[in-house]
Amino acid sequence: MRIGIISDIHSNIDALCAIFNDFANRGIDKIICLGDVIGLGAHPEECVQFLKEHQEQLLAIVLGNHENYLLKELPVYNHNDPSLEKLPQEIIDLFKWNHEQISYDSIEFLRKLPRQQTVEIAGKKLFVSHYPLDQLGAYRKFYFRPNSAQCKQLFKGLDADIYLFGHTHIRCITKTHDGKFYINPGSVGCPIGVEAASAGILNIDDNSLNYEQVDAPYDIDHAIDDMLQHHDKLPAISYTVECFYRSLNG
Repeated sequence: MRIGIISDIHSNIDALCAIFNDFANRGIDKIICLGDVIGLGAHPEECVQFLKEHQEQLLAIVLGNHENYLLKELPVYNHNDPSLEKLPQEIIDLFKWNHEQISYDSIEFLRKLPRQQTVEIAGKKLFVSHYPLDQLGAYRKFYFRPNSAQCKQLFKGLDADIYLFGHTHIRCITKTHDGKFYINPGSVGCPIGVEAASAGILNIDDNSLNYEQVDAPYDIDHAIDDMLQHHDKLPAISYTVECFYRSLNG
């Protein structure tokens, strides 16, 4: 079975369409989405509706922190380190703008999703989360590229063969000495260091398991221009572009 793994779409409909088209061309059987469908970009409603319309292709989909901002409450501090200063108001306003674009139908679709779940394929357990949670439901310590020991600590107490997570926007794969896999496919909509929609593919059968990274090209200039056209009503859009795509100064 060939399973596409996507995460951190962040309201980038161009990138989402690109990776689904890429998966279709590769004969992907099912898709797992690791959350953060919304937030940051210009098309949150379109991205949620796209996944809703293609949910028959989804083996699993979980909530990310940006969906929790919509369904629960807006953040005050940086989720990576609560000891840091409060988030700038323009970032909070950016989150609010995203929320204002989302329909009741999309909210109800998201409300039914879990924060984490386990699925089984060919006798192998896959633990699916945006990022591992502690006993209080908060995200565990943030690591951009967790090593083997850090991966085992992050997912301590959980029983699976493959642990799938996103959140960092940086792709990585770690295999520990006990044969466990820890996989972050990177970000579809806001990748770091990759000018393409970043995702992954798990190939699983009864006898083997392997993972391949996928970078689906698309017209990033169009996506940037689209966001900049919302500049007057989309707060902090220059932050989004410069942080996740490229400098606006060339």
